[in-house]
Amino acid sequence: MVEIDRRRGLRNLGRLLFGTSGWSYQEWVGVFYPTASESKLRHYTRVFPTAEIDSTFYAFPQKGTVIGWDRYSPKGFVFNAKLPQTITHEQLADLGPGIEAELDKFAELMQPLNNSGKLGCLLIQLPPSYKFNASHLENFLALLPHGYRYAVEFRHKTWMQETTWQILSRYNAAYTIVDEPLLPPEIQVTADFAYLRWHGRGQRPWYDYHYKDEELESWLPKVKEVESSAKTVYGYFNNHFHGYAVENCLKILKMLGNLTSEQEEALSRAQSHLGGVKDKTSGLGKWLQDKDTRSEVVRSLASLMGESRLARALEIPDHEVEILDASNKKVGAKIRGYNVIMELPSRTILHDCGDWERSMETRQLCKHIGRVLLTI
Repeated sequence: MVEIDRRRGLRNLGRLLFGTSGWSYQEWVGVFYPTASESKLRHYTRVFPTAEIDSTFYAFPQKGTVIGWDRYSPKGFVFNAKLPQTITHEQLADLGPGIEAELDKFAELMQPLNNSGKLGCLLIQLPPSYKFNASHLENFLALLPHGYRYAVEFRHKTWMQETTWQILSRYNAAYTIVDEPLLPPEIQVTADFAYLRWHGRGQRPWYDYHYKDEELESWLPKVKEVESSAKTVYGYFNNHFHGYAVENCLKILKMLGNLTSEQEEALSRAQSHLGGVKDKTSGLGKWLQDKDTRSEVVRSLASLMGESRLARALEIPDHEVEILDASNKKVGAKIRGYNVIMELPSRTILHDCGDWERSMETRQLCKHIGRVLLTI
């Protein structure tokens, strides 16, 4: 049973530990964070008992960063961290010394959280291209470093079968129960803990979605069913756009009767701010709110920059984008300290961020250029 410091306004939630996927979103200032200057992690841990570390999917964390997560979170707080995509998406096909070394490297980095009892599990999010292969999955699970618990999230429907549940059960690995467009919310408890993720039901990206009350209510019997079969139930809302994840997570906790006074206050703040958030967008971002055009525009941008970059572009708030020039010949902008110049007649883009240099090799736009296009 996880104990939370009551002085921080949290109660002992026992077996249900719900939070959000990530917490360092600038867009949440006002909706969740009272000010931009306050430590986001410090405020987050006053309200939620757990967090999913999403940033580790995109890059291995620095050792000091992990130590900071441990040091600046209260006793009893629980993190769950995603394995880097270099392991789950790039090296998964070859189960040799290379991937084993990367797994050991990541496990060692997460050791401070594991030693302090603040690491619940490591989340293995597999790519949609990874189809059912029982022997490969079993061999991969056998490679995982000992001393950690694991949750596995599939993205292809071929894994929805009894053999999958049996393999996961043998390794005490939790099947990740999801709410998303690709797979149905299959309720399977394959470990002594359970793992749930609400991604949203948007088209592209999924995460720009606000769950309606009736959609959350439909999950109540599912959560209770899972709770009856697991010692601990971790649940995370990944629909982080506009702060929707905060409001939806707190709302379902209220429906379950697990809301603390501090969470009640946070829910009230989120609800009072969310009504005007979308109205702050402009340019193409404003146009995206129209359902008839949204799907086509987002699909086009996703093909030019990739879905993960598009998601990060949409997280950048309007006040961090300054359009200096916008004509039929040239667009000039400053965004988060970087310069963007688009010369339309010559079809030239000049930009000074490192991601742009890397993305040019794959002919994709970076998040800064994507966000400028959403603004003009």
